[in-house]
Amino acid sequence: MNIGVLGIQGDIEEQEEMVRKIGHNPVRVRRVEDLSKIEALIIPGGESTTIGKLMEKYGFMEALRDSDIPILGICAGMVLLSKEVVGKKQPLLGLMDIVVRRNAYGSQRESFEEDIYFKGEKIRGIFIRAPVVDRILSDNVEVIAKEGDNIVGVREGRYMAVAFHPELSEDGYKVYQYFVEEVCNL
Repeated sequence: MNIGVLGIQGDIEEQEEMVRKIGHNPVRVRRVEDLSKIEALIIPGGESTTIGKLMEKYGFMEALRDSDIPILGICAGMVLLSKEVVGKKQPLLGLMDIVVRRNAYGSQRESFEEDIYFKGEKIRGIFIRAPVVDRILSDNVEVIAKEGDNIVGVREGRYMAVAFHPELSEDGYKVYQYFVEEVCNL
């Protein structure tokens, strides 16, 4: 399977390595035309406002809204998939019925690692200026990961988003496997 990694800003190489680790072919997506070469897309962590502005500039917003490509949003990718961000106006895909709070855990200095439950299985969550889901707007959204009382992973149809960085942990590949096996194979 060709899995695209949006290659305009963020932790692109780490995402590509995870795609290889689960036995698939990573494709760096830098232009809208590259979407025709992939069967799924990962929007990596990075700075969501910057990624959103670049996605608008290069035509990704409209192209992705009009496509049926499964998307995994990681950290900033979660923000971009949401319908709304608490207290901030920024470019969003608006593909998931969630409202997100950016930098919910604080600044870079407040980054942390903690065991969390992803689909009932304990994995290591690495949180770097991570968002959380503030509100779920429809019954179509399934909570797939929590950190304490905070919702840090959701799925809605062919879209999935996590607030943590699975590409940085030993067992993070399980997040990518779930995406490929469950979300991409609807």
